[in-house]
Amino acid sequence: MHPVGIPVKFFQLPFVMLSMVLVACSGDEAPTATHVATPKVVQLSPVTLANEQQSYQFPATVKPVKTVKLNFEVSGRLNFTDMIQGTTIKKGHLLATMDSAPFERRVRENFARHKQARLELDRLLSLYDKKLAAKRDLDNAETQFEITLVDLENSRQDLSDSKLEAPFDALISERLLENDSYISAGTAVVTLQDVSKVRFELNVSERILSANISNEIISAQAFINGAINKTFDIHYIEHTTEPDPVTQTYKVLFEMDPPEDIRLTPGLRAYVEVNVQNKHHEAGIVVPLNAIVPLGEQRFSVWKYQPESKTVTAAAIDVATISGNFAIVRAGLEEGDEVVSAGVSQMNEGLLVQRYVAE
Repeated sequence: MHPVGIPVKFFQLPFVMLSMVLVACSGDEAPTATHVATPKVVQLSPVTLANEQQSYQFPATVKPVKTVKLNFEVSGRLNFTDMIQGTTIKKGHLLATMDSAPFERRVRENFARHKQARLELDRLLSLYDKKLAAKRDLDNAETQFEITLVDLENSRQDLSDSKLEAPFDALISERLLENDSYISAGTAVVTLQDVSKVRFELNVSERILSANISNEIISAQAFINGAINKTFDIHYIEHTTEPDPVTQTYKVLFEMDPPEDIRLTPGLRAYVEVNVQNKHHEAGIVVPLNAIVPLGEQRFSVWKYQPESKTVTAAAIDVATISGNFAIVRAGLEEGDEVVSAGVSQMNEGLLVQRYVAE
């Protein structure tokens, strides 16, 4: 049986010469000693399936969906606060109120003015119908009615704005003012974080992002060590398209639903592992480049180890592509085969070998 992929004529001549030598050396006298072949120590490398998936690990930080600073739309003095930092609250939770007396007083004043304007408008309408009032006086009364109505609505809105409520389910991140403080409109009072989802922010280098821009994310996991020491399945949300001018990295966001048994506070450190499907990867067997013997005319072979006989035989291979120090082989080898990966020029068919083991 001839070696796979090696021309038959290549081995015919050595076999003939070997036969002649064996005949010439044979005679009537028996050999006085038996020669035992010494195996040649070689470096063997297993071949593996080409990995069509690529995994990356990145340090990450737990982030909220959004962070919002809340402020009053009116000026006044705080007389009630319920803003305990680090607590979670529901949408509509009353965070703080101002002294409502000045706002209620303005509502009563504007209500009285508007009531008077309405009475005056009704009076002039009656007189105008009887042609006892001028059109100009009626127009002025209508204008005054509209102005007082706007003032009343504004004062009622100011009274409503003297209360600060949570616009969404949130985590109170920071209380910025204390009770009894006098504040102006627009002054931030509290910082809220939307923790309806748990997000993981990581920085990805330009090289990795560009290499995987068209690849599909198969799965991603976030690992939080320390007291939590758990792994969570997460999914991709978005990434920035402009790199950081200093680090030249892109921000990438992953997300998951909050776990029921534990609260992941924004700022926690984590590690994220992302597994992507490499759409450009050639399927096949990965072989060390040093193991490949060129035969010319784009033909290649390797020295394949035979564990039963502890010898090597030449095996023709079909090289698909070369990447770095490895080649992807389409045919000629199977996963688990071992090949000589150093000193291939010293190999010959059927050579007895011994595996090199590092001390």
